[in-house]
Amino acid sequence: MAHALTLRRLDLRALPAPEPMERILDCLGTLQRGERLLALTPRPPLPLLPILDEGGFAYHVYAAATGDACIAICHAEDRHALQPPRAA
Repeated sequence: MAHALTLRRLDLRALPAPEPMERILDCLGTLQRGERLLALTPRPPLPLLPILDEGGFAYHVYAAATGDACIAICHAEDRHALQPPRAA
């Protein structure tokens, strides 16, 4: 059975570009093994994806019902814990 990761949440939907990407990168600088970041963004963070690949992170981008995007990010070693967020 997969172990749950500690979850950090960022709601960046109200921020103009490039602030959502900058804030995600700042948070990733302190993201430890065993933690997962869930960020809500105003659109899919496509420029961020190659940076995550190069940095050794696993991620999954989800379309939110509102048209916004949600990206779950963790260290590649923890990729087993990437699952769609549950509806509140």
